[in-house]
Amino acid sequence: MALFYYKEKKNKGIRAAAYLRLSIEDGDKAESNSIGNQRELIQNFVAERPELHLVGEYADDGYTGTNFERPGFTQMMEDIQSDKINCIIVKDLSRLGRNYIGMGKYLERIFPMMGIRFIAINDNYDNANTESSDSDSIVVPFKNLLNDSYCRDISIKVRSQLDIKRRKGEFIGGYAVYGYSKDEQNKNRLVVDEYAADIVRSIYRRKLEGMSANSIADQLNSEGVLAPSEYKRLCGLNYHSGFKTGTHAKWQAIQVLRILKNEVYTGTMVQGKRQKINYKIKKIRDVDESCWIKVPNTHEAIISQRMFDIVQEVLKLDTCASKGQKIVHLFSGIVRCGDCGQNMVRCTVSKKGKKYIYLNCVTNHKGLGCSSHHIRESKLEEVVLAALQEKIQQISGLEERLDEINEIPKNQRRLKSVEEHMKVLEQEEQKYQTLCRQLYEDMSNGIVSKDEYKEFSCSFNEKIENIRKAKMEMDCQLDSLNNLDVEHLPWIEDFKSYQNLTSLNRRVLVELVERITVYDKEHIHIQYRFDQEIRNVLEYCNSVLTTETEEGAV
Repeated sequence: MALFYYKEKKNKGIRAAAYLRLSIEDGDKAESNSIGNQRELIQNFVAERPELHLVGEYADDGYTGTNFERPGFTQMMEDIQSDKINCIIVKDLSRLGRNYIGMGKYLERIFPMMGIRFIAINDNYDNANTESSDSDSIVVPFKNLLNDSYCRDISIKVRSQLDIKRRKGEFIGGYAVYGYSKDEQNKNRLVVDEYAADIVRSIYRRKLEGMSANSIADQLNSEGVLAPSEYKRLCGLNYHSGFKTGTHAKWQAIQVLRILKNEVYTGTMVQGKRQKINYKIKKIRDVDESCWIKVPNTHEAIISQRMFDIVQEVLKLDTCASKGQKIVHLFSGIVRCGDCGQNMVRCTVSKKGKKYIYLNCVTNHKGLGCSSHHIRESKLEEVVLAALQEKIQQISGLEERLDEINEIPKNQRRLKSVEEHMKVLEQEEQKYQTLCRQLYEDMSNGIVSKDEYKEFSCSFNEKIENIRKAKMEMDCQLDSLNNLDVEHLPWIEDFKSYQNLTSLNRRVLVELVERITVYDKEHIHIQYRFDQEIRNVLEYCNSVLTTETEEGAV
């Protein structure tokens, strides 16, 4: 806060200024506190007092009274310093402000020091009225404290209502996230903006293809795609952004990364990421992710959950592009050393005028240990391509087998082996429960000691707990396997979409492969995405079809 100094003024009469303010904190009183009503009240007040000359008006419509950082108020203080006015008139004390400490500072220090007369009409306050100064010195601080408390109460109520809306999945932001717009019929609901949504999809696609955030931003700028802030202004929104480096805002890497990390594109409403420190301080602080409010399926998804999850994993990989390249190399961040588990790095070796590209263990490459093994990139590409083609064919065949199973009556396609296992577990649980009861009776009859009882009891209870955990896993397995069909297995379509795969590219690798572990040239392990799900389905198909074959033979 600037310190204002008193200046001797020549007797030019009382040059009064009307100060008007209205904000959301006024609640149900908004109509009575409207700018128009405040103006009329002050004009009538001045008209009845010939010594007052209304020479100016300053208004802050939509600004809180909890602080004094308001454009109208700031301009008024500047004009006071310029000796344009020497009197301020407000409807009541709360119009000037609702901050108890700030109000006290202006009323008791700044205005008297500057020789400013201050009048609050409805509060019957006039610092030029010496007769009431003694009583005002006691009453006014209490009024300011009440105004401060009122503002705090309103702030709590507003926050509570906004929190309820967030938990219901209603959008409460001022501007819709890029790719969406507010529903014209319901401003708390997001609808897809097809143009911007296509740009979002292209950003995710390019990331899967191996482009960095910087490269994606550069390409969007070269294609003439408007940055989010510029697009919003084109749509008629009064939107301002901090990404403006020239006349117009441009795409930058940080914007691309925000889009790539924003779960809202999967149809999940995510809010409460940031919040004000309190009702008096406008400063915003980040909120821990564990406290974010997430509500799924509130609006149409632009990006599938599977694609979003894969992109999040890709973002965690060490995927720096080579100098002068926009796209990372094929195996970047995916290939690990089988001995130390670290990444394998790409190295170029020249022999007899020819260049050969190898993948070496980064630990060994830096001279920090590990074994000296490597594999030629072309060899690895050949092996992975053949393995992927085989896996794709295997997965494609699952669809036909599941279709066969779906034709079998439901009562005949239960997994008898799993059910039999469940029966065994139940029998085991009953056995140990019986042993526990007998053990207690033995202790009561003095057959076993208390120490022996504790020892055996802990052992039996541990076995019972392990059996129950195994039963829960079996229940989950039964529920999932008894309801398997192609529609519930979207990853089958992911593999099938590459049925005609003839060469490797970055996208097919990150979509289908989780990790490649190289032990040596002849020992390579490929961990596919959904490995466990694939094994479960294969076991399920084999079990059901075997059961049907046996029953048919009988």
